[in-house]
Amino acid sequence: MTKYQRAKRRIARDKALKIVKLATQYKGTDDFEEVIKMQHYVDALRKCRKGVSWKGSVQVYTQNAIVEIDNVRESLLKGKLPELTSVKRIELYERGKRREIVPITIRDRMTQRVLCDFSLVPRLQRTLIYDNGASMKDKGVDFARRRLFGHMQTAIKEYGTDFYALTFDFKSFFDSIPHQTCLNVLKENYTDKRIIGLTMAIMRSYQKSVIRKIPDKAERERQMAILESNRSKGICLGSQISQIMALVVPNKLDHYVKDFKGVKHYLRYMDDGVIFSNDKQFLHDLYFEMKAVCDELGLTFNDKKTKIVKMSKGFVFMKVRYRVTSTGKIIRTLTRAGIVRMRRKLKKFRRLVDNNQMTLDDVYNSIQSWLAHSKVAMGYHARRNMLKLYNELFDGYKVTKKYEHIKGGKDGDLLQADKWHNLRWSGYAV
Repeated sequence: MTKYQRAKRRIARDKALKIVKLATQYKGTDDFEEVIKMQHYVDALRKCRKGVSWKGSVQVYTQNAIVEIDNVRESLLKGKLPELTSVKRIELYERGKRREIVPITIRDRMTQRVLCDFSLVPRLQRTLIYDNGASMKDKGVDFARRRLFGHMQTAIKEYGTDFYALTFDFKSFFDSIPHQTCLNVLKENYTDKRIIGLTMAIMRSYQKSVIRKIPDKAERERQMAILESNRSKGICLGSQISQIMALVVPNKLDHYVKDFKGVKHYLRYMDDGVIFSNDKQFLHDLYFEMKAVCDELGLTFNDKKTKIVKMSKGFVFMKVRYRVTSTGKIIRTLTRAGIVRMRRKLKKFRRLVDNNQMTLDDVYNSIQSWLAHSKVAMGYHARRNMLKLYNELFDGYKVTKKYEHIKGGKDGDLLQADKWHNLRWSGYAV
């Protein structure tokens, strides 16, 4: 037996062992009837009610949960996806960009929660690289920032302070994900066609609701044919299934960079990613290879945000600017655009409060959110100036010493005076 024949048999044996392992470890995740059983819906209801149990629609659904769940399961077992109970879309403008968010009602969210928690997440999570830091348990924004900082520290030890970063961003990420690519990913990981069909049906259902409103019958039929044949693009913002597919679709790119190219210092958070290397030409060549992989997936890079920068100059990742000094110190600062945007918000909030269109508690929640974000960077002076403006506009409502003095003492547990002791100044504590 030649070495090639031995290698071929070893590969076949490893594949057989992998199939057995998957069947044992992920038993039930590839079985449609096992996934949508009643107990899974009961567990999903408990999770879906968290934080929203005060809503009337949630209370009504909970009172009739047994009937509602039984009707949905009966419909799914017959191969029919229940119609969406709400197709209302909310338009948001984030930093000048228009985004459409689809609020998911509890009736629609239940089936998505069951499908994700008991099938998609446990089965697809194993295919993700460790440095894919979004939306999974024990991961998130803090995890991604810690991993990025760790990669930078390791890169400094290996390369010194003279190295480069390739930052990339996908253009119109959610709107550009092809349905055919999603279908290919599901076929690679599932044998039960009903799970694949249910996942794709939920993804298509939101676009169907838009297509049905097209007045021209011929155009409506043409768009529906494109959608049914999986030639369309785009998944809705707000759906849990969309979050999972957005993680998995670029997975081929992650493994190409990490496994095939052997790049150690690589991190991706949804549509943002960064790679470190001391070889600028390597990063330049790697970019074009990554572009070719993305073309296969149907994704495109945002040319304005995809670039190679020297670490002494720095780069922005998840609203924080990172750079390395000549002594090897990592400097993290808040982006100027984010600071300016928050200051403008506070001034606008003052007008809204005066017109009774906004409450002071809403303003308090907003400033608390920004202050929590600012702690990840070296932003003492930025926070100090922001609180100074907040003092001028809102008398330091529930945050600074000025409010404590006006109220004649602490206002219960909501007063944040003790949390921001190092940010106060005596001039505003009169």
